[in-house]
Formats: sequence, C-alpha cells, structure tokens
Amino acid sequence: MHLSNRLLIFLIPVAIPIVLYSVSPYLLIVGGAYVVLLFIVSTIDYITNPVSQNVEIRREMNSKFSLGVENVVVLKIVNRSRYRVRLRLKDDFPDEFLFEKVLHDCYVSPMDDIDISYRLTPLRRGIYQFVDIHLQCWGVLGLVIRRHRIPAATEVKVYPNLQAVRQYELLVKRGMLHQIGLKTSRQFGEGTEMERLREYSPDDDFRRIDWNATARQRKPIVREFETERSQDVVIMLDTGRLMASPILLETPTPSTAGAISQKAMLKLDYAINTTLMTAYVSTLKGDKVGLIAFADTVHQYLAPKPGKKQFLTMLETIYALPVHTVEADFETAFKYLASKQRKRALIILFTDILDKDSAEGVAAYVAQLSRHHLVACVTLTDSGIVELAEQALADSKSMYQKAIAERLLQEKHATLEILRRQGVITIDVPAHQLTMAVVNKYLELKAKSRI
Repeated sequence: MHLSNRLLIFLIPVAIPIVLYSVSPYLLIVGGAYVVLLFIVSTIDYITNPVSQNVEIRREMNSKFSLGVENVVVLKIVNRSRYRVRLRLKDDFPDEFLFEKVLHDCYVSPMDDIDISYRLTPLRRGIYQFVDIHLQCWGVLGLVIRRHRIPAATEVKVYPNLQAVRQYELLVKRGMLHQIGLKTSRQFGEGTEMERLREYSPDDDFRRIDWNATARQRKPIVREFETERSQDVVIMLDTGRLMASPILLETPTPSTAGAISQKAMLKLDYAINTTLMTAYVSTLKGDKVGLIAFADTVHQYLAPKPGKKQFLTMLETIYALPVHTVEADFETAFKYLASKQRKRALIILFTDILDKDSAEGVAAYVAQLSRHHLVACVTLTDSGIVELAEQALADSKSMYQKAIAERLLQEKHATLEILRRQGVITIDVPAHQLTMAVVNKYLELKAKSRI
C-alpha cells in the first residue's frame, strides 16, 4: 500500500494534538482516534481498489517495427468496475528505443474503455523484448495507491523501414506519389514498345515525331514508348568499417528521449532502408532485383529475380545483416559480381569514400564494370560536417573545425568527380533524402531506357 498526496494532507491535522498536548492531554486521544479512523478508511479504500480484478490492460502493436521511424504502441484499458478510476501506467519497452514519455496518466469512467498510444523509434535492427506493464491505481476515495504488474512479455523484430513501403503502395493506388517527392508511378521514355501518340512539346526529341500522324492531325505528333520491363537491378551493400559510422537523425525525434549520442543511425542502416524501398519499387516495375552484401569478402548474395517473393527474401536477408569492422574489399566484390551477373544490369553501390586514394581504387574496378553495366555510386552527406564547414568563426577552435570540415568536403567532391569521369552515376545527399533520391534516379534511368 502506498500513500497518496490526499492521505498525507489528511494526516496534517494529527500534528495539532501533539502541539497542544500541554493545553489538554485529552487531545492525544482525539488525535489517536482520528489516526485509527484514517487507517480503517484507508484499508477499506485499498481493499476495494478495482485494479486487480476489474481493470484490464493489454498492449497492441505490430510484431515488426520499422527502423528509424516512429512506431505506435497502444495500451488498451477496460474498466469493469462501478467506479471511475485514476491510473498511471508504465510500459516496460526496450531501453534502446527513443521514446516520447514513460508515464501515462488517465481516468477511466465506470464500465468504459480507453486507448493510450505512444511512439517508439528504434535505431538498430534486431530482436528486442518488451516486458511487463506496471500500473498504479488510486482507490475510490483517492487515499491509497495500489501497484500491480501485468505480465505482457513479448518479442518484437526491428526491420528496415516497412512503413515507407506501405505508404508507397497506398499512394500508388491513389496516384499521389508526388506527396512524398517521388515521380509518377507510370514512366514513359525511349523503350522499344510504342505506347501511345500525343501532341509534340518543346522538350521532345524531334526524331520521335510521327510524320504520318502529324499529316493526319495537321499538327506535330510524337510517338511515346513504354519503358522496357524485366531488367536486372543489383544492389551492392558495403558493410565495412566506414558504413558503421553514425549519422544523427534528420527527422524530428521525441524531445524526452535518451542521450543525444543515441539519436543516430548507422550509415549502413540508412542504406538498408533505401535498399528495401528501391527493391520494392523495382519489383512493381517488373524488374528483377538482386543483392550483394560485402566487406572483406562477399557475405550475402541473391541472384536477380522478379516478384514479391524475391522482395520478402531480400527483406529477411538484410534484416539481420551486420556491420563489419574491417575495410571493404571492392576488388573481391566486383570480381564476384562479374562472375555472377552476365546480363546488363543497373548496379547500385552503397558505400562511403573518404579520400582520393580509395576513390581511385574503387574507380578502377567500377570502370571495368561500367563497360557492361550501368553503375550508380551512392554516398551519404554527413550533415554534421556540413554544419561545421558553414559555421561562423567565433574562436580558434571553430576556425580549426571549419578548416578541417571544408577539407573533408573538398576531398569528397574530388573523389566523386573521379567516379563521374569513369561514367559512374553519383548520388550524394543527406541521410533523410537518400531514399527518394535513389528511387527517383532509378525511375529516371528506367524511363530513359538507360538500363
């Protein structure tokens, strides 16, 4: 039994008989009777507390959480008693998650039910454990608080961002992809199968003008081709040391959550989220999607295949993909790819390149690969370095920070230029823009039949 603030207030008058004992000793008897009465009333309040029998609480949530975004957890409360109850709940969620709040206070009317929802943001993939729900319930008179623990242990798996996939699927059906920064779902370009005729616009290539249709309509008409399907897309994931560095979340995070150092995701996890979305869009477009995950050697390989089954296989493969604290061996990875992938494909390489020497080494292997395939190299812009490079000079420390950050950015731009000269498509964007940038580039290449 735990005393409430209300009961403590009721105990204050007990001090009066003690203070006035010298005036009248009989006041102690009155005070004692008052304490006994409070004890009896408090005991009745404790015994009649409805928490153990008449208050039911259960937790509802998805069995799979999405990495790096808010996931909703709902606590459903049912009050089967005849009294209005005051509750305070604490859910025992994993310590590694970012959270909004820990304690949830509520009132539930008699024979009524309510839902309390809160959000959690996981920053690492893996299996996590929810434990029990801890409950405090005030008595009917509000004098004592009864604590109760509700067994609710359950396991949750943190996967790459499935919410983005569900959102994309919904917006495709509604034809509203522009709301998330994506191009329209149906792309027309320069394929081999003519899809339709339409009126000429200034941006069209004059070679696509259909002269017979132009003569019939007496105005310029162009042929529009549907982009080809069943092409190969192979995603290469560098899981080496450089992809283990964290990047602070760009999206708003709960203000009361954890330490600042914990509000970051690994570069590899950003790449994995983008991989999942790119694979999903590619399968919807009818393409075959494959995967190579490598560090000092090739750790995972999925040959390009079409369909939802391949997407689910890729999801399970990258769900538990670890980061390796070794340097990535690009030569081994590219040779392995060359031995497996004979058909021309779009190769999307997620990696991080810090210096010119490493870029020249990668460029040498990519140059050979790009003779037969279309290669895109994807890197992440570290917003922390950009902020240091753009900061105002206040003292000698900020001057050194600014100089070092500017040098790092210059070296990175130089390395990307080396790759561009080798015919490699480069994408270097902040973490929160990565998924949209890669998917839009895929759709653009698809529309122009460059794959």
